[in-house]
Amino acid sequence: MEANIIMKHKRGLIIGGSILGVLAVAYIATSLIWQNQHTFLPNTEVAGIDISGKTAAQAAPQVNHALDHRTYHVIENGQTQYAFTSKSAGISINTNQELSKLISHQNYWRWPVSLIASAQADDDTTVGDVTIAKSDLQTLLKNITSKANQTKRTKTENAKLVYKNNAVAIQKEVQGTELSQARLKTLVTKSLSEGKSQISLKDAYVAPTVKSTSTSLKTAQGKAQKYATETATYHINGHKFNIPHDTILSWIQADHQGNIKLNQTAVESYVKQLNDKYHTYHTTRTFKSTSRGTVKVSGGFYGWSIKTAAEAKALSKEVLAGKDFTRSPIINGSGYNKKGTDIGNTYIEVDKVNQHMWVYVDGKVKVSTDVVTGKPGKHETTTGVWDVWSKQHNATLRGDNDNGSSYTQPVSYWMPFDDTGEGIHDSPWQPRYGGTWYKTHGSHGCVNTPPTVMAKVFAAVPTGTPVVVF
Repeated sequence: MEANIIMKHKRGLIIGGSILGVLAVAYIATSLIWQNQHTFLPNTEVAGIDISGKTAAQAAPQVNHALDHRTYHVIENGQTQYAFTSKSAGISINTNQELSKLISHQNYWRWPVSLIASAQADDDTTVGDVTIAKSDLQTLLKNITSKANQTKRTKTENAKLVYKNNAVAIQKEVQGTELSQARLKTLVTKSLSEGKSQISLKDAYVAPTVKSTSTSLKTAQGKAQKYATETATYHINGHKFNIPHDTILSWIQADHQGNIKLNQTAVESYVKQLNDKYHTYHTTRTFKSTSRGTVKVSGGFYGWSIKTAAEAKALSKEVLAGKDFTRSPIINGSGYNKKGTDIGNTYIEVDKVNQHMWVYVDGKVKVSTDVVTGKPGKHETTTGVWDVWSKQHNATLRGDNDNGSSYTQPVSYWMPFDDTGEGIHDSPWQPRYGGTWYKTHGSHGCVNTPPTVMAKVFAAVPTGTPVVVF
């Protein structure tokens, strides 16, 4: 009995060993076949496509097609803001080389395991060489931005120094939702190259470059305290006001060491606003005329404006000194004074409607006379506020007649006031003045004045005197 049992056991071992041997041979043979054919192992998927038993060349068309239709989602706050496919965005993908690499890295001796476990390339896995034309990328970015901007965007703000409770404080930075085109481009191209089908728009937000924890900002805060108590006063053409402390604080910038300087562009912008508000050059003035009441007069070259760049530089220097100061601006032009009007009390008034001229000196009439102004049409005397820029005795006037011929006319007194040759002069050839005579016998633009009074006009005012023509 025992011998028979022993025999059975031996046969079992022999049979079992034979089966194992056959299986081993089969395993080795199968592994060599898989390896020799360079095909993918069982249960291999790429981009959702089963490529088991296929070579790289055989699998490539199917995988390419699947990747062409891969959908990318631009996500913000858990919602899809924009979606596109590789094909619609002009993205081309070549997987041949990538699939060949996958095959070469397969462990063919583990094919039995592959029969049980599925080897998949995730939807967010990089597969193939991704390329997109520059123009297509620009279009894609434009489309994403356009769709995203349908949602109201908030501005990102750096931490900054502000005026608060009579002191300089740090206002915390604000992370907004405005998009940085540079960051969006980097984000999209990186996501495409890495095969990420979800793109977080938040990663493309403009980021604050200065934070409230900045050491340099805190250093600057200490240095800027003197500007919280500094009084900066302006006197401009009769107007007096102080520059608000929060305005001055908005100009302050700190470098990496906490040193303070002023944003010159911001200072110039402020000075430009002052110029826009107070300048008189090329503006419409309200003028109290002698016989027609208050009138509006526009045009002419008389007036002043602030030299924006020079004044901004000078203002910055005063502010940075950190001491109370009062200043008047650096100006261009004529007529600047502290009385609030650039015409002043000494001027020449030419009323074209009434054909009359008054000469005022220190607010009193020195000369009052009828005149003849330019003939209506192309010779009409130009409206505006000008100034007497020259005074000449015994001058010779030259010009062209309506028929094209030229004329030469000597005068005893010549006071030009504009840039085209118009001026005030005696006119012994005129038989009459005032009324409607100018409509048919008007000048070529000058103010013809009776010779009997022209000498008084000439003597009454200096060069630079305003000439108001209306």
